[in-house]
Amino acid sequence: MDNDVTIEIAIPRELLSEVEEQSQSRGETVSQFFCRGAQTLLRRHKERRMLEEYVESRTKMPDQSEVEEALRELHKRGAD
Repeated sequence: MDNDVTIEIAIPRELLSEVEEQSQSRGETVSQFFCRGAQTLLRRHKERRMLEEYVESRTKMPDQSEVEEALRELHKRGAD
């Protein structure tokens, strides 16, 4: 059974042109390009949440060097 769902989105023409160019150069469809982009963004958000939870838990029971390292990692990644 197929789990794919077809949706309609509105994007600026310029963005679509860039997406089409990039997806063609990678040998993928526009749908595959958008799916990969969404998966990457969701993974980054999940990783950031995990780091935030780790920092919070370690702040409650700190090992200061680990807290500092996690904070550096959060700042390095920025606010995605």
